[in-house]
Amino acid sequence: MEIFKLMQQTKNNEVVFFEEPSVSLRSTIAVNDTTLGPAIATCRLQDYGSPENAVKTALSMAYYNTYRSALLHKGFGGAGISLCGDPRKIKNEMYFRALGIFINKLNGKLHLVRSSSISHKDMLDIKRESDYLLGVDERYIKSGNSPVEAIAKGMIEGLKAIVRNKLSQETLEDLSFAIQGVGEVGANFVKELLKIKNINIIITDTVYDKIKIIQDHSPNVQVVKPNEIFKQKCDIFASCATNNVIGEEEANQLSCKIISGSSNEFLKSKEIEKIIDKKGILYVPGFIINGGEIIQLDNEYKGNDPEIVDKELCEIYNSTLYLLEKAETEKRNLTEIAIETAENYINSVASIKKLK
Repeated sequence: MEIFKLMQQTKNNEVVFFEEPSVSLRSTIAVNDTTLGPAIATCRLQDYGSPENAVKTALSMAYYNTYRSALLHKGFGGAGISLCGDPRKIKNEMYFRALGIFINKLNGKLHLVRSSSISHKDMLDIKRESDYLLGVDERYIKSGNSPVEAIAKGMIEGLKAIVRNKLSQETLEDLSFAIQGVGEVGANFVKELLKIKNINIIITDTVYDKIKIIQDHSPNVQVVKPNEIFKQKCDIFASCATNNVIGEEEANQLSCKIISGSSNEFLKSKEIEKIIDKKGILYVPGFIINGGEIIQLDNEYKGNDPEIVDKELCEIYNSTLYLLEKAETEKRNLTEIAIETAENYINSVASIKKLK
């Protein structure tokens, strides 16, 4: 495995491996950048199939966390943690307490945040050994501003900017959505959409229980099989599943005007974007609009009141609209514009810090 080549591709400058056989803990920690502040480290537990896939995932999470924060001018760097194994077999208190001890060895360089494979209880087990984690403040959870809820609310703000740019419409009213994946983020996204007038929603997921929860509360939501979601005629296709789900076959099936969602990167390759562009579909990678979590974590880190999160989510609207208009004016690729904008901000902050 060419780890250093992978690190260069994702601009990560540090990879750390931890293992504790007594609890079956095998972890890969990637640190992308800490110029803006301590790194937000998304933590994901799954069976990666190979060490190389675990490293790639950690590097990708770190890479995008850096840009998510920089686009919103927040004081966080980016990191990612891949935990290798079957969550159904290895999750227990000692497993996560051991992880907390390993996190302490990094001396505050990063703060762990959970993904869908890590529960709130798991986070509390980590917290028994480490204070370097975020997303666990009960005030935010009870107020409806947990990280996953903030992501969903932030996506609404980002989509408003996208719809204004693409469809010349100020709201999301009267639009249709095809949503791939209704886990924690996807389900909360559906919940937010249902607050809007005259919305038509089509959903899918590989786990039926997730679909059933939504159907029980919202019978008007349409359900299709996972392989049928791409061909649904809609205004917005929103992926809230894993990364890299759209290849050439899926791209050719798409019948929408806009693609975005919570996943950082939906496309399997850059070539797929050319297919989508020829079809007149506006593609907005998820890292541009999924920063509600970053806003929530920033306020939790500072000890602010939870209601401030709702007031600051409009920053995603402003940032998204700025990037769209810049890409349109300069006739350049939106993803490249977003990455360049984030890197320029990081470099500017780095220059100022040299004055200290």
